[in-house]
Amino acid sequence: MSFSYSDMDQLILHRWADVVGLIEAHRDTQDRIEEMIEVVGERVARWARPLGFETSVETKDAEFRAWKPNWSEKRKDPKVVLALGGFCPLGFRKTDVKHPYQWVYIDGLSNYRMKEPERIAFARSLRSALGDEAKSWDADGVDDADEPLGRFLTTVKDKDRAVAISSPDTLFAFANEHFLPLFRLADTIEGELNKIGR
Repeated sequence: MSFSYSDMDQLILHRWADVVGLIEAHRDTQDRIEEMIEVVGERVARWARPLGFETSVETKDAEFRAWKPNWSEKRKDPKVVLALGGFCPLGFRKTDVKHPYQWVYIDGLSNYRMKEPERIAFARSLRSALGDEAKSWDADGVDDADEPLGRFLTTVKDKDRAVAISSPDTLFAFANEHFLPLFRLADTIEGELNKIGR
């Protein structure tokens, strides 16, 4: 049995101390990015509240979430959640999508005794209520039972994401700009939730 290292293996072996240093720096930077996302999440919450939304932050997933207060009940997750995520570059924790995304989750309806066929019917009714606008929310990966609306911000490249997380101000500006299209869906979502009375 023969064996040989690739050119990349050789480079890593010859620069081993540098590689280990970069691995440690990568780990430390990831922790600081999480802290920054948390701080920006607090700013997003203060900004969104006067607009009528509550928010949360999923730091490890690099995702901000928002919902109207009346979309949830005591001790239960919201029925519908508006999510802005994927704003960190590839390689940050669980980021594995090529572009940031705007997504609508309805899996919370299952906590309100809404079975999958009913959630699918809700998703179809929601898309119907949105009319032609629904076409712009039909990205690969949408799923009528849990995630009926979504789109990727394909004009935002990986290098743009690195810029977006370069400071709290730039990430906040990114969140502010890209949450607004999601917020514009809220009245239609609320109308559909009122129809099902849950």
